[in-house]
Amino acid sequence: MGRWGFLGVTLIVLLILVCPQNGTTQERYTVKPGDSLYTISRSHGISVEALKEANGLEENRIKPKQVLLIPDRKKGSAGKTIQGSPPETEPYLVKQGDNLYTLSKKTGLPVETIKRMNHLQTDGLKAGQRLLLPKQKESKTEEREEIGDPAEDGEARQGQREAGALQEPLGRWKDPEERNLFVRVVKTFLGVPYRLGGYTLKGLDCSAFVKKIFDIFNVQLPRTAREQLRIGKKVEREELEEGDLIFFKTRQANNVHVGIYIGNNEFVHASYRGKEVRVDNLDTHYFNQRFINGVRVIELERES
Repeated sequence: MGRWGFLGVTLIVLLILVCPQNGTTQERYTVKPGDSLYTISRSHGISVEALKEANGLEENRIKPKQVLLIPDRKKGSAGKTIQGSPPETEPYLVKQGDNLYTLSKKTGLPVETIKRMNHLQTDGLKAGQRLLLPKQKESKTEEREEIGDPAEDGEARQGQREAGALQEPLGRWKDPEERNLFVRVVKTFLGVPYRLGGYTLKGLDCSAFVKKIFDIFNVQLPRTAREQLRIGKKVEREELEEGDLIFFKTRQANNVHVGIYIGNNEFVHASYRGKEVRVDNLDTHYFNQRFINGVRVIELERES
């Protein structure tokens, strides 16, 4: 055999040893900060076990900049069919005020995973934009959430009866733009830590959050949620407008929890369970079942 013939045979042997035998290709993925095997497996539609098997991992710990092999969705690294399926998704219409950070908090997925799922090149979102997000399952998770302030041991039902005592807002918005500014200020508090009895940006409870927001607009509110329920003009759920206070009964016997309505059935509140100021939806089973009523503290002037 000549010199070139020997080299040709050697090259063929090397190719056979290096190339996959099962005919499948494996994508490479570089781990980013905040990634976990769980989020990577969900975003690529494979199981955690298949991901670990493909990369010879004994434990779930991974590091940023680590390169992982992503096996074929239908087969694992050993050619076995993967048990499990890609996460079930549903369309989501981006609302005014949405951003990747709030959607990340809502779904529990890292921002980069949401971008990858939707082939987004930038962090910017537009109202009306359609995204695919993991389907929100009805479960008892929200039922277990205790969002109230245990120290506020007021009587919710008594507060509800007394809520209409004043029946008048405490002030008026100059124009719709001032109310829009109010909602924008409310959203700047997202992510502030929850702390029972706290009244600074290092930590707030639900009623302190509400009071601090209205302090910025020179409207003085009582300190506790029970007292806040008794002021202003009572409004029903279908009458809610941006800037209204909304109140809930909690699992702590007859306690009251308060948040600020921001439109589209959403509200911002300092969550005891979530340990931060965050956005939630009134249609969520937990909040839907425990809604008491709304209170209008500042009213928009109506054109006569």
